[in-house]
Amino acid sequence: MKRIAEGIYLLESCGFVNAYLLEGTQDMTLVDAGPAKTADALLDELKDNGFSFKDVQRAVITHAHADHCGALTALMAKHRFKVYAHPKDIPALTGKAPRAPGGLKSFCMGFFHEPLQPWEPIDVALPVEPGQPVRGLPQWQILHLPGHTEGSLGLYHPTRQVLLCGDALSNRGGRLHLPAQSYLKDAAAARSTLESLAKMDCDVLACGHGPLIRGGAFRFIGKLLQS
Repeated sequence: MKRIAEGIYLLESCGFVNAYLLEGTQDMTLVDAGPAKTADALLDELKDNGFSFKDVQRAVITHAHADHCGALTALMAKHRFKVYAHPKDIPALTGKAPRAPGGLKSFCMGFFHEPLQPWEPIDVALPVEPGQPVRGLPQWQILHLPGHTEGSLGLYHPTRQVLLCGDALSNRGGRLHLPAQSYLKDAAAARSTLESLAKMDCDVLACGHGPLIRGGAFRFIGKLLQS
């Protein structure tokens, strides 16, 4: 576990995926849950760092791809918590719509050298959209970041200038990248998302894949926009 800022942690137990833990005054929130096979490792990471999994009262899912939400069913079998997602990604989370592009499995194997594990849909997820507060996250803003999926979400903490962007951007080799063309639901929307992120006052960027970018992260986003 890596501390990003006060009450904001990077979970390092989810393999090639970044999940995050947000600590509130009364409970905690997961941002993404990782793939199915890392559920037990996530529980161990929380315990090893002095956190109780029973204090997790909700998860915000940035998008309904197996590498980010596959562990939900296993985690919720241990302890029930609420799951929030954008309305356009909820059908995939609950098994009522196709879950991911057909090439996502081969992409994970080829790029991350890890197979994408099968996962079970959850029974219910609650919708959340920009401007709508999430209980337990009063200081966080919900962002709609379409492109990778129609319902991709991000979270922004304006006071600490921390942006959790899911797979809207990834950090590979110290450079930011948009999702590969074959894994974009809407390329034009992804570009529009990039333009909106470039206008934000972002000091720390926490992507769904790759290391954190600390110190003037907005400059890295602007550089990608100009490329």
